[in-house]
Amino acid sequence: MITKESKKNHIANLIKIAKADNVLTNEEVVFIKSIAIKLGITSNEFNEIALNTESVKEESPTTQEGKIQVLYEILTMMSLDMDANEEEIKICNHIGQLIGFSEEQVGKAIKLSVDNVDNVITKEQIASIVA
Repeated sequence: MITKESKKNHIANLIKIAKADNVLTNEEVVFIKSIAIKLGITSNEFNEIALNTESVKEESPTTQEGKIQVLYEILTMMSLDMDANEEEIKICNHIGQLIGFSEEQVGKAIKLSVDNVDNVITKEQIASIVA
């Protein structure tokens, strides 16, 4: 079971990645909001998270499937504007390791995303890289 804090933490991380290049695109906002809705985050909770991402407690998913989903979504967020800048990569690397993947696994997943920034990467591709 994914806890509410874990869900909020994921949304906060997506917001941090989106803001990392100092340009928040409409596509990034729509992507984050769609995931928040899917996770059952209310509008009020979303606004609280967006206003203060640092106050959200860090909590990682506990299942392998949950970890892969989070990794997939943060890498999608990084690539959504078809440009993965250094700060976004750094945040994704940190989050990937924080949720339990090795530096090597996260590096391979980031490389796949960066090398294919203008293509769609599937969750299955990410899962096969970190397996």
